[in-house]
Amino acid sequence: MRNVVEKMQKEYKVDVVGFGNRLRIKQPRAWMRVKDNRDQTFIEVPINYDVKLTIKDYGTSGFNK
Repeated sequence: MRNVVEKMQKEYKVDVVGFGNRLRIKQPRAWMRVKDNRDQTFIEVPINYDVKLTIKDYGTSGFNK
């Protein structure tokens, strides 16, 4: 995940996941401050991750030959 986001920020310099749109909706005042320079802001902003993983099933299905 970190590699993908870093590639979006540093190499492609695009906001493909919609951080800007979410900021516009959730924090309109902050959006007004950065909207004119949003591309530069996106490539510099640190992104924190909170990942929750649930394994629903496990086993050797398909290997019983």
